[in-house]
Amino acid sequence: MKRLVLTSLALAAAFAASSASAQGFSATLGYTNVNPKSNNGTLAGASASVNDDWSATGSVAYAFNDNFSLELWTGLANFEHEVSLAGLGTIASVKHRPTTLSVNYHFAPDSKVRPFIGAGYGWVNVSGERTLGALAGLGIDGTNSNGLSYGGGVDIFVTDRVFLRADVRKLDFDTDVTVETLGNVGTATVDPLVYGLSVGLTF
Repeated sequence: MKRLVLTSLALAAAFAASSASAQGFSATLGYTNVNPKSNNGTLAGASASVNDDWSATGSVAYAFNDNFSLELWTGLANFEHEVSLAGLGTIASVKHRPTTLSVNYHFAPDSKVRPFIGAGYGWVNVSGERTLGALAGLGIDGTNSNGLSYGGGVDIFVTDRVFLRADVRKLDFDTDVTVETLGNVGTATVDPLVYGLSVGLTF
C-alpha cells in the first residue's frame, strides 16, 4: 500500500512539474479533526466505538485554470484514536495518517470568497496499534485502507496571495482487526468526516 501511495504521489508531482507555471501552485497548513461515524462496526461480537482526534495537516495544489485544480492533501502528523467495545470499555488505540489526491472545482475564481467542491481517492496508513484495558498485553494489528474521497470548502482571500480555508471531506476508512490468540475479530468501519481550518498561500 505504501508503494501505491508513493507511486501515485510521484506521478502527480511529475505531471504538475511538466505542465505547470509557478503562478498555478498553492499550499496550505492547517489543523484538522478526524471524526468517525457513530456506528463503527462489530469487533469480537461487541459494538465498537472510535473517538475523534485533531492533528496538523497540509496540502499542495496546482490550478490548471481558473476553475480546476489537482490537490494532494495529507496528515503532517499521526491522528490517534481510542477504540472501545460495549461492555469492555477502551480496549485499544491506533494511529493513522490519511492522504487524498483529488480534483477540485472552484467557484467564483475572481471573488475574495471562493467555494469549491472536490472528489478523488484516499489512502489511510495505519500504525502504532496497541491493546489497552481488558486486552492489554495482546498483540493487535489493523490493515491499511483506501477508497473514494469527496468534500468541499471555501477559500477567503485576505490578500492577493494569502487565504484562509475551511473545508470538510469524507474518507472511506475500514480496517480489519486481528488480535493475538483471538485471530481476526472483525472490521472497524471508521468512515470519518474530516474537517479543518487552514492558512494558504498561492505562488
